[in-house]
Amino acid sequence: MTDFWSTKELGTADQVSYWADVLCQAFTPLTPSRSRDHLGRSRVSAGLPGWVRSAPMGTTNAAEIASCTQLVEHGELEVSRTTEDVVFVNLQIEGQCFTEQDGRRCVVSRGEFAIVDSTRPYSLEFVEPEHSPDDVARLWRVLSFRLPRESVADLMSDPSRAATATTFDGDRGSAQIARSLMVSTWQSAGAVGNPVERQMLGTAHADVIRAVLAGAQNPPGPPSAPLSDDARRAAAVRYMDTHLPVGPVSVTGAARAIGVSVRTLHALFERSGTTFGAVARQRRLQACARDLLTGDDSRPIAMLAARWGYSDSAHMARAFRAEFGCTPTEYRRSERSLPRSRPEVSGAEMRCLG
Repeated sequence: MTDFWSTKELGTADQVSYWADVLCQAFTPLTPSRSRDHLGRSRVSAGLPGWVRSAPMGTTNAAEIASCTQLVEHGELEVSRTTEDVVFVNLQIEGQCFTEQDGRRCVVSRGEFAIVDSTRPYSLEFVEPEHSPDDVARLWRVLSFRLPRESVADLMSDPSRAATATTFDGDRGSAQIARSLMVSTWQSAGAVGNPVERQMLGTAHADVIRAVLAGAQNPPGPPSAPLSDDARRAAAVRYMDTHLPVGPVSVTGAARAIGVSVRTLHALFERSGTTFGAVARQRRLQACARDLLTGDDSRPIAMLAARWGYSDSAHMARAFRAEFGCTPTEYRRSERSLPRSRPEVSGAEMRCLG
């Protein structure tokens, strides 16, 4: 299932406020603005043309976004309103982006990408490409992958070492692998309908970005440095997310996968105020919630319950209500009733970096 939002059908007076709502819904709390300087450097003198196309990939989300020259801010207020801790990997397809976070500022051009962390303030100043052979190409375009922060938490927690607001050249090393994976995944997203396949692709993106971040840390830690509790818990959660779509998740298997004893793994979660079983149940319910939004409306709840390992739909409904305060049916109905603008996407809008 993909979502598409566009300001195309709106009058110029309504485009700016609608665009702000779109950014918050598709990404994270963000505030766009256009100063006199932005207007002076833009081919768009009134309103705010733009569109976003978004598709879930397991615990990851992919989106393509295009618009005119503007500043997009995720400040202290927006951080306080953030309900989900995530990181964004933003690959520039057209135009440029000046990215700022953690006291760093970088310029991201076509074929390059940068990473930002939603738990701390950042800003993105997008600039239209200088040469525009047609109306579509006059907009800047970005391919953005949203990852759960916990999947890279051990590499992002220290702002002085984290590679936020750093330009990664998509033609070299692990960054080249990341760029190729993002582009090919996005181009093939419509053909990947199997939820297990999409889940594993999302996990693959997180693993590749971990490699990119690890290679960029300065100074790098010694290869034999012991992992922190946070890193081990994050690794255990990644194990859960990978194995939940294919069957039960055992604490023994998770412990073996991250190289600790079962007792140590239980202690890791207890020190954070929870248990391995509680986190696994929560991740299972979150996966169910995603399935409700991205799956076929006609698919019975009982079928979804069986897919995610519940004995019957009543068992799933009780667990779902305890977590979300409503039944699975009520959740699907309320979330899918949100108003969204979904005009057709032109072929030109769908072009990705080759």
